[in-house]
Amino acid sequence: MCWLYSRQSVFGKAPVFSGCDSISFSKQQKCFDNQVHAHIYNSFKVPVRVEKEKYKGEVVVLFEVDTIGRFQVMYVDAVYNELKDEAKRVFSSLPKIKPATYNGRPTFKQYSLQIKIPLIDTNLVIDESEAINPISKLEQQAKQEFDRVNNDLKTFENKAYNSQLNIQFTHSDYAKFDRQMNVVGSNSHTASKPFVYDDVASYYDFQAEREALQRETATWAGQKLWNEHLVQLQSDDYWFTIDPIFDLEVGKDTDAEFSSTYNNTRGFLVQGGLGEKFNFYASVFESQGRFADYVNRYAESLKAFGPDPAIIPGRGIAKRFKTDSYDYPVAEAYMSYAPAKFINIQFGHGKNFIGDGYRSLLLSDVASPHPFLKLNTKFWKIKYTNTWMWLKDVRPEVTEDGAFLTKYMANHYLSWNVSKRFNLGLFESVIWSNTNNRGFDVNYLNPIIFYRAIEFETGQDAGNAVIGATAKYKWNDNINLYSQFVLDEFSLADVKAGGEKLEKQVWLSIGR
Repeated sequence: MCWLYSRQSVFGKAPVFSGCDSISFSKQQKCFDNQVHAHIYNSFKVPVRVEKEKYKGEVVVLFEVDTIGRFQVMYVDAVYNELKDEAKRVFSSLPKIKPATYNGRPTFKQYSLQIKIPLIDTNLVIDESEAINPISKLEQQAKQEFDRVNNDLKTFENKAYNSQLNIQFTHSDYAKFDRQMNVVGSNSHTASKPFVYDDVASYYDFQAEREALQRETATWAGQKLWNEHLVQLQSDDYWFTIDPIFDLEVGKDTDAEFSSTYNNTRGFLVQGGLGEKFNFYASVFESQGRFADYVNRYAESLKAFGPDPAIIPGRGIAKRFKTDSYDYPVAEAYMSYAPAKFINIQFGHGKNFIGDGYRSLLLSDVASPHPFLKLNTKFWKIKYTNTWMWLKDVRPEVTEDGAFLTKYMANHYLSWNVSKRFNLGLFESVIWSNTNNRGFDVNYLNPIIFYRAIEFETGQDAGNAVIGATAKYKWNDNINLYSQFVLDEFSLADVKAGGEKLEKQVWLSIGR
């Protein structure tokens, strides 16, 4: 690169970057040249077309630093339009600096710069013997690091739709793509929920649905309200978003003594990704509500140990708000990682679901959020789900030293697409408490071994084992028939005896 000056006398002070303040006056022009050169060398990306055609030449840029320290490109001369565009982009990303001065007053200064293609690092060197505080190359790079981070940002694309993030499990949302995943001939597995976006993206176009919901608006507030996340950042290596959440619902229970029902929720949601395989999610909700009278009575019947009056089904412990309402905070978060295309590992605080239908005999989502570790393995016509959970028994009679009793649960669920229409699922689960200070029993950490066999090694009353099976038949693209069968604590003697003992052990669910 070479530098030419024009339209200004060489007398006066050159423009000054923040890192050049400590350089002697005579060397400030060289420092300015070095900073501009280093920014171009680190930020300029030679277009793919130019590299493929192995072009060798130069880009001539005429620019100025104006009276308030901004870089303004006046003219660019290059063989390729792509090189012109890239030169303009690089100069537009230069930071605002101290302007040049003449007779003590700010003034503009113009420069002509030649950029060699391919790029050559011809960084100018300041004579350290004449510098007051010479700046090392590493220090120069450090001073430009913040700007490089900003320069790496790119136009936001919603990468969530092909990520390892969970699709929020609400039946109304899942109904949107339920048919697409259950057409005859698909190799999908629909019992283990929530799904990750990457699995469903093969059957449903999330981006098209989002674009159909967007609205034309010219204001920043309108864009954020209808079309964008409140905060959205993306580079080649990471992305994340932050959104506020507001929900206000009002209703009426004509049989209740109070005037109305309501639910008032505020919160925020954070989600993002690092690379292509790791994603994270966190949400916090603060809610106050008064529900239909039968819901309020049921919530208070679940009262935990302590002063709090109720447990809101599916949400958690609630404290009293005013005289007849509840205050209940909820937080959920998880990390999701896919070390290979066959495996997804999740660890967090939330809820899971196993089974087809609105509710499930195997594992439903009626419990409060809790810590979990989940391993999903998918290959051929099989999906295998392992879930380990940490639960709390909040009954007053099992509370010890003011703390809730800890229980643990482990599940295996194997889903097999036997044919284009028929799916068979096999389920086993075990739940155990912290007896003998055994804590989380590593015997149950094995993702393959049968739990019933482990019980004989740890003691036949060490845990409560449940086995079950599911079946689904695709009648056509619009109708599926499914069923669930659960057997609790199987005993051959009870099966032979029949009657009441057997009725307590077997549950059957059939749906469409």
